Amino acid sequence: MVKKILSTLLILVVFSFVSLADTIEFSGKKIIVSQQSHLWVDTTKSLDLAGVKSEMKEHGLKGKLDLDYVKYPVWMAIDIQNKSSNDRIMAVFENPLLDSIALFEDTNSTIPVSYNYFGEGFLNRTYKGTFQKFVLEIPVGSTRTFYFRINSTEQMILPLSISTESEALQNNNLRDLIYGAFMGVILVMLFYNLFVYYSTKDTNYLYYVLYILFIGLGQITLSGHMFSLVIPDLPSVYKYAIVVLPALSGIFAVFFIQHFLQGSILEPKLNKVLSVVAVSYGLAGIVRLLGFDQISARMMDSIGLPGSIVVFIMAFRVYKKGFKSASYFIAAWSVFIIGVVFFVFRNLSLLPFNAVTTYTLPLGASLEVALLSFALADKINTLQIQKREKEKEALLAALENERLIKGQNIMLEQKVQERTLDLAKSNEQLNDTLTNLKATQSQLVEQEKMASLGQLTAGIAHEINNPINFVTSNINPLKRDISMIQDLMNNLESLCLSEDNSEEKSQKIKNWKKDIDYEYLQEELVFLLKGIDEGAHRTAEIVKGLRVFARNDEDTLLNTDVIEGIESTLVILNNQLGKIEIKKNYEGPQLIDCYPGKLNQVFLNLFSNSIHAVNSKFEANVGGQITITVNVDENYIYLTFEDNGIGMSDEVQKKIFEPFFTTKPVGQGTGLGMSIVFTTIEAHRGKINLSSVLGEGTKFEIQLNRSLIF
Repeated sequence: MVKKILSTLLILVVFSFVSLADTIEFSGKKIIVSQQSHLWVDTTKSLDLAGVKSEMKEHGLKGKLDLDYVKYPVWMAIDIQNKSSNDRIMAVFENPLLDSIALFEDTNSTIPVSYNYFGEGFLNRTYKGTFQKFVLEIPVGSTRTFYFRINSTEQMILPLSISTESEALQNNNLRDLIYGAFMGVILVMLFYNLFVYYSTKDTNYLYYVLYILFIGLGQITLSGHMFSLVIPDLPSVYKYAIVVLPALSGIFAVFFIQHFLQGSILEPKLNKVLSVVAVSYGLAGIVRLLGFDQISARMMDSIGLPGSIVVFIMAFRVYKKGFKSASYFIAAWSVFIIGVVFFVFRNLSLLPFNAVTTYTLPLGASLEVALLSFALADKINTLQIQKREKEKEALLAALENERLIKGQNIMLEQKVQERTLDLAKSNEQLNDTLTNLKATQSQLVEQEKMASLGQLTAGIAHEINNPINFVTSNINPLKRDISMIQDLMNNLESLCLSEDNSEEKSQKIKNWKKDIDYEYLQEELVFLLKGIDEGAHRTAEIVKGLRVFARNDEDTLLNTDVIEGIESTLVILNNQLGKIEIKKNYEGPQLIDCYPGKLNQVFLNLFSNSIHAVNSKFEANVGGQITITVNVDENYIYLTFEDNGIGMSDEVQKKIFEPFFTTKPVGQGTGLGMSIVFTTIEAHRGKINLSSVLGEGTKFEIQLNRSLIF
């Protein structure tokens, strides 16, 4: 739409009051009518030919070809003197966008001799072609005057040519051929760049393809070929296309320019201005679709020139910033603008009507499309060169990195060897330390066992001492009683050998029995023997419990009665229980797969802790309790050991299973008891849970598998 802006800026319409004396002398060669035409604008829209002739005679205007936008009918009068050899002359209005033209001869008739109306469609025209044509009948050697009434909602450009019919036909064919070549160039460039887009996936090519498409459609629309070849029966659609298609070409031109010149990066402010231009083009197209023809045309006129200036400024700035491909763009855009300027200057009669000025617009557009393709190719080449340079730099960097890595690898290997030696030494030291730790651990465990053994020994010594003392204390009375019985037996033997009579013997026996209190002696013998028997039996039970507890098969998995282990532990701890009440909630036996010796150690440690907790709370008083509960199901046995001792705080509960942690005074505990309990339960693949309330008591819950399969 730059040509319309330039036309408006450069229009030099000089109106003067003239007579109808300028005569066109036609000798058979084509003539472009400019100063010989006389114009009159019928603002009333109601004058007939007679009225126009009267007004034109008094106030006739002589003007240029470009009258800008006129919403009233324009009358044109020409005088032609036929000096050719043909009495049929062709008048051609070389503007395909005129709405209607009526031809009147210099008569008083109000009916036109010929009439072309755009709205009737292309196929109803008498003379086919993009321009409206009229045959003028002028006898050879004579002069005649013709009047044309012209209406148009587009810009009123009135390039009228006078020629022979054959020359008009040749010019029409030549014009069709040139625009056909133009569309051929457009299609070639379109498909070529479309192929390149699918190959490279570069969005610049996509926007360029769309720009080529719509600039081609826009040019053939403004040239009239869209109407004559594509939609000849749809004049109303063609009227919309006159602005809509050029608007789309402007929109995609902006998109292409923004991406090609990298406007968002190199010139963000001008890039935003171009976005406004694209939006304005879109609004102009929408206004045309709403039916406001002249408003949309004015909008296109007002957008074109400022948009072109912004594009030039952006291109030059981007070029100065080192974007060399912008030089091709500047050349392409300059060629297109030059073509537009030539076209406008021709319409203003500042340049002559000839083949150069007539076809500068499609020629400029073709050159622009080609140069922009070169610009895109140059940009791709530049990007490829930059890519190769970057790849070269990356390769050099990779080689340098490889060299550095090799050097570093040598250093690393040396360091690895040194570190390996250090690690070997450290590993050897760690192995020694681990061996020492294992030995220390074994010693500590043995120490804990010895501590337990000390407690057991003291308890067992005390337990065995009681029945042994009971036996030993009965020995001397038993010896005395037996001695007395032996003396009685000796006396009886002597008495039997004596010659005393029966009464005397009987009396002596009574006296002897009375002396030794024989009846009491019999009772005392029974009592002494019973006491010795109970002491011996108690000692046997203690020895049995000790034998059950102190099993030497710690590493052998056996199917053993867990109740027997609990009972044996209670036997050997009986001396420490004092006044503590033991409550038992179980029925035996309960056989499980276990390591009996290790499990007895668990019971011993749990009972020892419970006894300590209860005694700390109740001391020597009654009230202390330890409750043992055993439950079983098909797969598990559940053991619960609960006391009403001093309990534990949350902090103690968190650390209770840690090695060397103890709440007992120094010298009374190693801190390994509960750690051994936890480790032993894990070895049995069981679970142990602790719940305790400070001041109320503690409960340990143990879950063991009844059958262990390792």
